[in-house]
Amino acid sequence: MEAWMNELGLIMNITELGTTKEMAEDLVNATIILEGGYKLLNKEEIKEIFIKSL
Repeated sequence: MEAWMNELGLIMNITELGTTKEMAEDLVNATIILEGGYKLLNKEEIKEIFIKSL
């Protein structure tokens, strides 16, 4: 499936968008946190997700 997604030219991680680890805090600050989902994430959890997505 990953090969097919690459063939379509889809972005597979945020590094391909030019994102760096140094930008993680800014990404967290720009994230709108909504209540009502399966689990309410805090800013540290969101930052960890962004860093793992690099």
